[in-house]
Amino acid sequence: MEMDPGALRNFKDFLQLYNKMTEICFARCIDNVNSRILDQNEINCVDDCSSKFVKFNNKLMQNFVTAQTNIVNKRVEEARTATIKK
Repeated sequence: MEMDPGALRNFKDFLQLYNKMTEICFARCIDNVNSRILDQNEINCVDDCSSKFVKFNNKLMQNFVTAQTNIVNKRVEEARTATIKK
C-alpha cells in the first residue's frame, strides 16, 4: 500500500517537529536521568515546554492559512483582471 506523497510529507514534518520538541524539552526539563519517574518540577516543565510548542505550531499554521488565502485571492483577482483586459 502506497501513501499519498503529500500525506507522507505531512507525516514526516510532524515526526520532525515531534522529535525536535522532545529533544528540546528533554534537555531543558530533565535533571535526573537516573530515575525512571519524573519529579513534579520535571513534570511541570515538560508540560509547559510541550504546551509552548503546540501553541506556537497552532499560531504558525493559522498565519500560514491566512497568508495562503490572501495569496490565492490575489491570484484569482489578477486572473480576473487579465481576463477582462483581453
